[in-house]
Order: sequence, then C-alpha cells, then structure tokens
Amino acid sequence: MAAYVAAVAAGRPTPGGGSVVAVVAALGAALAEMVGNLTLGRSGASEAEGELRPALERAAALRTRLLALAAADETAYGRYATASVLPRVTEADKTRRRAAMQEALVGAAEVPLAVVEACVEMADGLERIARLGNKQVLADAAIGAHLGRAALRGALLNVRGNARLMADAGLAATFLHRADEAEVRGEAAVERVFQTLAGRGA
Repeated sequence: MAAYVAAVAAGRPTPGGGSVVAVVAALGAALAEMVGNLTLGRSGASEAEGELRPALERAAALRTRLLALAAADETAYGRYATASVLPRVTEADKTRRRAAMQEALVGAAEVPLAVVEACVEMADGLERIARLGNKQVLADAAIGAHLGRAALRGALLNVRGNARLMADAGLAATFLHRADEAEVRGEAAVERVFQTLAGRGA
C-alpha cells in the first residue's frame, strides 16, 4: 500500500486518478466483504446466510475486478501517451498520430466506464449486506458506500473527459449517454444503502 501511494505521489502520469478510483472502489468492496464475513456464523445469522453469502461472493469478485481495472487504467493511459508522441512531421505522420490517439481514447473511456458499472454493482450488493449485516460493523458498510460513491463520481469524470476528446461525435455521445445512465443507477443504489443503514440506526 505504501509503495502504491508513493507511486501516485511521485509526479508521473501513472498511476493517476483513474487507477486510484478503481482502488478506492476495491476498498469499498473489501469493506462490504468484511461486514459479511463478520456476520456469517454469528448467532442468529443462519437465516440470512442464503442471501448474505451470494452478496459476499459478489463483493469478492468485484474487488478482484476493480484491482484489475486499476492496472488496466494505467495501460490505457500508456497507450494514449505513446500515441501522443508519434512523429508529426508529414501530413501522413499527423494522420497516423491522430488515428492512434483516437483509438487509444476509446480504451481510455472504456476502462473508467467499467469502473462505474462495477461501482453500481457494488452498491447493489452492499444494500443487502447493510440490511442483513452485523450491527456492530454497519459503520464500515457506510464507509464502503461512501467509497463506492466517490469512486463512481471520479470514474465518471474520466469517462466524460475522454469522451469529449473524441473526434467521432456519435461515439462520444454513446459514452456520455452510458455514463449518464450509469450515474443515475449508481446514485440511486448508494442512496438505498444509506436508507437501509438509517433504518437500522447506523
């Protein structure tokens, strides 16, 4: 963890914000797992196990996926950076450079969009964990929801920023529409988590 944080601080482009938001979301998923693991096996939790265990497995899968997306974001940025320094002496050079940059932008938008979708899925599962989880650790579920929301919003910034650099207006509009739609679902899912926690006194 210390090495990763130092790498973020080092003044290089990667790991940057896109990687960080994926890691933040992974930590939110890890907190969801923690709450679930501290609930399973406790007295009175057996009736909830049928619902809780799938949510716990889902959170574990999301944690793994989000960490992979953190690395993928660094790779996507690297492709864009490589394209941006291609030769631009002749008109043919400039055309190749523009095409390579536009192609790289697609990947640079797809990765944060995948983070957004993972955040939505995490919040959906976290609502179940918040409803069934050990009351002693519901504050951790709330922190997981806050981390998920922060990651959702951060990843949306990257999707929208990269989409607006796309020369293909139709493709940009598709990314922006998908981002808007996911934002609505994600914010609603996080609100459901907080409402559930509030109903349990957290």
